[in-house]
Amino acid sequence: MTDDEGPKSIKFEILDKIAALIAAAFGLVAALAWNDAIKALFKEIFGTTDQLGPMIGYAVVVTVIAVILTIFIARAASKAKSIITRTYSCSLCDFKSEVQSEFMEHVTKKHAANDDKFLSK
Repeated sequence: MTDDEGPKSIKFEILDKIAALIAAAFGLVAALAWNDAIKALFKEIFGTTDQLGPMIGYAVVVTVIAVILTIFIARAASKAKSIITRTYSCSLCDFKSEVQSEFMEHVTKKHAANDDKFLSK
């Protein structure tokens, strides 16, 4: 286990938790909107109210916004994870590393005579 594996996993966990908490917050708002709309519907069926249409409209709009923002947040978290994770590959052998310093150490020790022939992908 290298020194960067711990912090990287913590970064992934933080991104996952933040994305999950934001998605849960939007889900809660949508659930509360539907809760109010359903209460109004029951009042309409079993009593009188003039707020049924706006309540259901609000619940639908909030749900659509929550779904769109949840998808956006999931994509942003995925993109952030891909930025954090980068694999350095030696073109002279099969060596791969996610840590740039390990890759540079490999190149300088194993392929010092071929400095101009290695590439990082």
